[in-house]
Amino acid sequence: MDDPSGRGTAISVLVPSYNPGEYFREALQSALGQLGPHDEIVIQDAESTDGSRELLADFAASDPRVKPVVERDGGQSDALNRALRRARNPWVLWLNADDVLLDSAVDALRATLDADATVDVVVGGHQLIRADGSRIDTFTGRPLDVPAMVARGCAAFSGSILVRTELLRRVGGFERELNTAMDLALQFEIAATRPRQVVISDPIGALRFHDASKSANLWREFVREGHEVRMRHAGGTRQQVAALLMTARHLVDARVFRLRLTPSYRIWRRRVLRVTGRRPIMVENE
Repeated sequence: MDDPSGRGTAISVLVPSYNPGEYFREALQSALGQLGPHDEIVIQDAESTDGSRELLADFAASDPRVKPVVERDGGQSDALNRALRRARNPWVLWLNADDVLLDSAVDALRATLDADATVDVVVGGHQLIRADGSRIDTFTGRPLDVPAMVARGCAAFSGSILVRTELLRRVGGFERELNTAMDLALQFEIAATRPRQVVISDPIGALRFHDASKSANLWREFVREGHEVRMRHAGGTRQQVAALLMTARHLVDARVFRLRLTPSYRIWRRRVLRVTGRRPIMVENE
């Protein structure tokens, strides 16, 4: 721990929101229930019209750690950058308004920081959940490594990565021009700095798949932006070929994504992984 007060491990949870609907309360509660007195939730809401603004006002009135700003923005990346500029703590965690932090996630992250004060990035596992919150599967995280991400996509779910605020600002924050692959682009930028990183087995965040989610509706954009980001970072012919193969896999996976959420598919997948000895990894919109 950097100092006895705990401020050295204090976390700012960045939450971009725009009409998040029924999942917003659960997302905020999943974080608030774990945060310490010096932590904060920095919310950037793009003038929601679904009742979220009233919900935010109630949360902020009852807990000073909830710090919302309601104003128009240029999309999710812009909202995240605005929240990042307001973050006051040395560590940042990104939570989407329809996802959740899993029980004891913050304790696991803080224990890692307490054990090694030189860490710049902590990468955890994550879960994929259905609209009702039931678990579909659990995935392990991987170190942020440029060649590996060119060939395999995101190293981890964005909601399972804790980053030093200073480092996140130094790499320029979130790429505003991207609507779906800003997490992949950011992981490449962080990896390029060769940070001191630790991968933990604990699942940190849960990505919720529902009919209104980007994963359900913008798969073409996911594939296109992911391909462009990977090719931008692919060094040499071998990595370019690996990036193209990943795009092909991403395209197929995106087209059968709903099938991959069914219980029968998950059972089959676990059997294949058990036979091959491989660990489950995430595809970018999984």
